[in-house]
Amino acid sequence: MVDESGRLRIVNTRRASSSENAPNVSLCRLIFYIFTISVIVQYVLPSIHSFIADQLSRKRLKSTANLIGISDVSDRIKASYLVEPFPIERWRGVTSRDIVRKVSWEDSEVSVARESEALTALSAALNALKNGNSRKCKTIMDHALALCPNHPDILAEYGVYLETIGEDIVEADGLFTKALALNPHQSTALTGRERTRSVVAEMDENELKELRTMRDSFASLPHSTVIRRVMRESYFAHVYHTVAIEGNTLTLGETRVILETNMPIAGRSLFEHNEVLGMDAALRYLNRSLIERNDITIEDILEIHRHVLGHVSPVNAGRLRSTQVYVGRFTPVAPSEVMGQMEELIEWLNCESTAEMEPVERAAIAHYKLVLVHPFVDGNGRTSRLLMNLLLMRSGFPPVILPVEDKAMYFATLHTANLGDLRPFVRFVAKHTRNTLQKYLELSSTCNSIECQQAKESSENTECENCDSL
Repeated sequence: MVDESGRLRIVNTRRASSSENAPNVSLCRLIFYIFTISVIVQYVLPSIHSFIADQLSRKRLKSTANLIGISDVSDRIKASYLVEPFPIERWRGVTSRDIVRKVSWEDSEVSVARESEALTALSAALNALKNGNSRKCKTIMDHALALCPNHPDILAEYGVYLETIGEDIVEADGLFTKALALNPHQSTALTGRERTRSVVAEMDENELKELRTMRDSFASLPHSTVIRRVMRESYFAHVYHTVAIEGNTLTLGETRVILETNMPIAGRSLFEHNEVLGMDAALRYLNRSLIERNDITIEDILEIHRHVLGHVSPVNAGRLRSTQVYVGRFTPVAPSEVMGQMEELIEWLNCESTAEMEPVERAAIAHYKLVLVHPFVDGNGRTSRLLMNLLLMRSGFPPVILPVEDKAMYFATLHTANLGDLRPFVRFVAKHTRNTLQKYLELSSTCNSIECQQAKESSENTECENCDSL
């Protein structure tokens, strides 16, 4: 009895111990289930979503994933008339610049001592000019402007100097306009702007008209072998320059190797290779799908961006941003306003008054408007340059290569546009449009020379030395 009761007591003790541990086991299981569900929700499901979106985007871009070969380049860029006026050289800059920056004189961080020194230098410059020493005046004014580049008084006085002594009325008008943007009541800038406004407006109008005349001459050029060769070379240059502006370090030669041979470049990142592939896909999409159409839709711009970023970031490609972005000291519109701004841009692009504008001016303004909205997380500059060239090609112009060598001026004119003066950026685009047209016209006159004709008559398979040197 004692033994049996002892056993019973042991059994009862074990049962009591097991009943006490039951809540602990249930709590551990609950914690395990919560942890497992948390991991699935936070990591597994987003990974599956990203994978599915990536595969769908790659499937959509499957038709453009293959690289172009030498044999079919001319056919694929037939409508683009791309030009390559720049040497093959490596661009070593890798730091991205701000697109546009919104500043005011009150916000600029200039110390009181520096401002005082700048104003003292301005006074000395005016005294030197009064004494007839214009060269010394310019040197001192350059120093004053370097100390306070956004001081309205210095800008206005420098504008007066350029107007009267420097004989650069366009630059003077730009300084007057910038001074008024910083201080609308600056008296010297107000009077100077009244003097220069009409003259500069007439000069700009004549320049745009002359570009139309050059475009008509360009449209009548025969598509000779050498023209087609330059068009093919310019295709590679266009891809190179537009990605180089964004910081891509591939050289023009390396870019061409990627597009011609479908071979990677040793020592270069996959990201940079994919940027080249994206621009290649976007250019071919423009040439094949958008050149012959009339109106532009939001879907067209999204599709351009989808090709630009499709190989770099398939998840964000072709999607308007849902987060706030910052570009230097400039803050684009909030994500909730992006769609409304894009609808306004599309309405402006398709309205009759816009269609009546000079083509180069319309294309440049469209570029700036899209950059200003900054509708995407990445790829805004590349998409804006493609939109600009799409408008130019629809108007009969060759697309313009904005070279990486002029990157500083490119961003400076965008910055000036952000202050309220779009004209410097329009002139920048017009300058490179002229360079492109001039190259084709000079090339045509060279290849139509007597020597070229004689060379062609002597042998059907021989081109003149001028053609071979291109």
